[in-house]
Amino acid sequence: MKFNPLASWRKKETTQLVSLDPQNPTYIQQAIQDGWKHPKKPKPRVQAIFEIVLPDNVLNPYLRYRALVELSRVPRHANEQLLFHGTNRSCLLGDGKQRTRPCSTSQCLLCAVIRKSFDVARSGKRHKFRRFGRGIYTTACSSKADDYYAGVHNSPFRAVLVNRVVVGTPLTRQHNAKDLTELPNGYHSLVGVPGADLNYDEIVVYSNDAIRPAYLVVYAADPPPDVHIDLRDMFSALFKTPMAASLAGKTLKQVH
Repeated sequence: MKFNPLASWRKKETTQLVSLDPQNPTYIQQAIQDGWKHPKKPKPRVQAIFEIVLPDNVLNPYLRYRALVELSRVPRHANEQLLFHGTNRSCLLGDGKQRTRPCSTSQCLLCAVIRKSFDVARSGKRHKFRRFGRGIYTTACSSKADDYYAGVHNSPFRAVLVNRVVVGTPLTRQHNAKDLTELPNGYHSLVGVPGADLNYDEIVVYSNDAIRPAYLVVYAADPPPDVHIDLRDMFSALFKTPMAASLAGKTLKQVH
């Protein structure tokens, strides 16, 4: 995914959310649509995009880590990517342009990440299964990130984070490695490739400094298309009797 550099990450004392036009930046809108791979999930309708502006004390460790990875690779670039992450939201952050202050509720993992970034020590707090061990999990598949979202009942919206991730030189795996805690020398991330144990990709980093939240995307799912129900088939399937089918036929005639 192509994206702009960190030019807009300004010096702030606390994390701030800046509302953007949902259609601009276009690469975020395109990424979430193109990355929506689950065929049975309705496409998302993006309601809002917020840039996450981090304070220097949160941002600088990431910049230092990225620079070190750049120096260690040929060609000299960090293979930085924008990747999705879904987690739980216990508040209404992002439900409207005025709701831009992250909450301090301990159960709201979304706001915790936005305020202080990711913490690998919290891996597995919500989902015990860790396919590639204790790490920070992201994906290019937005609909997979959506699988891990959990929200409050009084919001019609869902949310995922778009994160800057230093992928560097990735170790590629197709099979589970649940006991993995660190990578071999020379590798900076693990890429889970679909085909064996995975249906959709996963990119895992094992250092807190390898990732920072960049955008919050708030969206709603389009309603599924209207489904025409044939009452005759439904009654026949339920009761498996000619009489049921006949009754269904009469019902259809009365309706029409």
